[in-house]
Amino acid sequence: MGEDKLITLIAEEGASLSSGSLRLYALPYGCVDLYAYDPLNRRAAVGIMVAKEYRRQGYGLAMLHALQQTASETYRLHSLYADIAAPNTASLALFKKAGYTHCGHFKEWLEYDSHFVDNIRMQKLI
Repeated sequence: MGEDKLITLIAEEGASLSSGSLRLYALPYGCVDLYAYDPLNRRAAVGIMVAKEYRRQGYGLAMLHALQQTASETYRLHSLYADIAAPNTASLALFKKAGYTHCGHFKEWLEYDSHFVDNIRMQKLI
C-alpha cells in the first residue's frame, strides 16, 4: 500500500542534520524527524507524525521508505531506530511493516497518559 505512493521529503531552507536533528516535511501528509544523530556511528533516531486524515492509508509507510532512502543516500547513515511507547500499537505495526525489528525493551521508560509504560526500540540497518 505505501510502496505505490510517491513521497517527497523537504527540509526547511538551511536546515542540516549536522545540528543533531532534522525535520523533513512530506506535505500535506505529515513529517519525519531524524534526531539523536551520531555521525561517528552513522545512526539516528526516527520520529514520524502523520496528519490524522492520512492515517492508515499507506502514507506513513511511504514516508518511512522515503526517509530511509534519504538517510542512506544523502546522509550515509547505516542504522535508524525508533523508540515507541508499548501502547502505541499502530506505530509499532507501522515500523514493523517498514522493516524495523525489535531490538530493545525498556520497562516503565516513558510517561504516557499520567503513568509509566514500557518503551519498545525498533531498529533498521540500511
